[in-house]
Amino acid sequence: MKEQIEVLSRLAGLRGTRVREVMGRVNYQRNLCQRYRNNITGLTRLCGFVVPVSTPLQRSNQQQYKATLFKMLELQRRELEVAEQSLKRIQDELLQAMRNEKVIVQLIDSKLGQWQEQLSRQEQKIQDGLAAQAWWRAQVS
Repeated sequence: MKEQIEVLSRLAGLRGTRVREVMGRVNYQRNLCQRYRNNITGLTRLCGFVVPVSTPLQRSNQQQYKATLFKMLELQRRELEVAEQSLKRIQDELLQAMRNEKVIVQLIDSKLGQWQEQLSRQEQKIQDGLAAQAWWRAQVS
């Protein structure tokens, strides 16, 4: 029984490590999503600026600049969507890892309870045996 508990404890340690590793990936992905949101906000602000232009070259430059900004903005939105989907997948993975860890912890608790009961029964048998010996000696003498 003790060996089973030791093996389960090692397995719980491995699953705990897995939970921490996935938690780190979730945090990284959340930060990545936030960076994309910040980029989108900044690019949106840049797209909103209007600068007076007086020559056709300035107008052409401004149009090309805005077109590039809109392309970058669209790219950031797509990247954000991919990052959010990845975040959801990693969060699901984290939830599963946490469930697996919880199952092992409950199993260990159950095995520890069984082991305590077994030790208690053994102790009771020893006490009963000693009591029976003491009673028998009292009867014989």
